[in-house]
Amino acid sequence: MSILNYNYKHDIEKISYFYKIFGFIIIRNFFDTKKIKNIKKQILDLTKKKIKNKFFYYEKIEKKSKLRRIENVFDFSKIVKKIIISKRIFDTINMLEKGNYILFKDKLNFKFAGGEGYMPHIDGHFLWKDRSNHKQYGWKKYSNNFVNFVIPLEKTDKSNGCLYIAKKSETEKIGRNFKKIIKNLDPNKYTLTKRLIKKIKFYPIELNQGDLCIFNWKCAHYSKKNYSKNSRMIFYLTFCQKNKNKNLKKFYYFDKDKSKGSESEKSLLHN
Repeated sequence: MSILNYNYKHDIEKISYFYKIFGFIIIRNFFDTKKIKNIKKQILDLTKKKIKNKFFYYEKIEKKSKLRRIENVFDFSKIVKKIIISKRIFDTINMLEKGNYILFKDKLNFKFAGGEGYMPHIDGHFLWKDRSNHKQYGWKKYSNNFVNFVIPLEKTDKSNGCLYIAKKSETEKIGRNFKKIIKNLDPNKYTLTKRLIKKIKFYPIELNQGDLCIFNWKCAHYSKKNYSKNSRMIFYLTFCQKNKNKNLKKFYYFDKDKSKGSESEKSLLHN
């Protein structure tokens, strides 16, 4: 894994080269840690207000309701907004991916002590029904390519449920196109089956404040339960290749709200 750890100032060519090979990369000290700490403080201050909002999602931990995720943080934090639309972010995307990219969605996963993890899955690969009850193919409705920026607001390691990512090429063991991939996933949750998990190698993504991990949506990934006494706040930005629709983020959240099915089925749109 050491070959995937780079410094933005000194290893730009290597970052681009290995991202193309693996589909994911770790960049150390990408952000000023003071900014990251300010984001963390602002968001924690926001949660103390106990806002009732459709973008706030909770889970039960030892019979207590705790925040599991906030979606659309872009609208809640001015500091986050500045980072998301920064020139450095988009310069990095342009270095790694072809085409013009825009923000598709963002979320903050809290994972407090005892918080559950996420089953191995591939972002955006699932079936869902729109408000007219028409079948839609996951995120393919919005774009042909997506890239995730993983920004830890706290140290994330194996003990507190860090992210595990597989190489993009590993997805070829599941399928070489969208329809073949979803055909081989669990038909109920669209997660990887036990048979597939055994075939794929995952790498632990341990990060400190200021670090950044970038991975393509075709990289399978998961996280484990937080067995430590510490929380593990991670901020995710997802950018997509721009098409004729100028505000794909708006369409995505509209569809998520209006889509048919149970709450568990709607939650597929979060992944």
